[in-house]
Amino acid sequence: MELKGDSSASPGELEGDLKRLEHKIEAAHCSSIEVKKSFDSFTLAVKEMAKGNKLEAYLQYQHALYELTSSLNQSKLKVGRLSLHSPRTLSFFFRLYGLYAVSFGILSSVFFALMIYAYADFRVLDIPLWSSFFAGLGSSAQILSGVSDDLRRDGMATRYKRLWYMTIPLLAMTFGYMAYLLFSSGLVAFNVNSESSIYSTMLFCFLAGFATSWLINRLSAPSRNL
Repeated sequence: MELKGDSSASPGELEGDLKRLEHKIEAAHCSSIEVKKSFDSFTLAVKEMAKGNKLEAYLQYQHALYELTSSLNQSKLKVGRLSLHSPRTLSFFFRLYGLYAVSFGILSSVFFALMIYAYADFRVLDIPLWSSFFAGLGSSAQILSGVSDDLRRDGMATRYKRLWYMTIPLLAMTFGYMAYLLFSSGLVAFNVNSESSIYSTMLFCFLAGFATSWLINRLSAPSRNL
């Protein structure tokens, strides 16, 4: 891990650095890496930032980052003169960069692709199961694109840290099934001929799966307002 920062950074930039450092400390703690010294300095940096002492906050931030880097180096395996990653440091990087979510997304994509190939003709209540499988494939793409967006924006996974993303494909299969019902009922219609309508339905189911997180937020909004 590199030490980064600039004492001339604006308060907004320093707040962003502190937020990212908080995610790093959390990932290290969850990976059983000692973070007390780093967390203490991080807490002081936040307090100084609240007081408007930008320089002191920056110095405490740099010290916290240094302590975290030292803890990571101490958690590595020492083999002669070599320093190799240990299960704890590997767990840290997997948590920090969303590699658990990426691995799950890739495996989920392969699984649903195989299901589409092997069970495309299976039906439940006269609804083809490929509708659910295409939605599952869409949800897998959503997980991978979500992690990619986190990495592009923050340089680390900030949303896909918990195991909740594993429930997305299951919900997506239900949404895909219902999307097929909606499409085949005629409530949603596209200007396509009968030959290409099947492909439009597949695309519709895929998009329903890709939008699973958005659908969850929309559907849960009424219950939050109760």
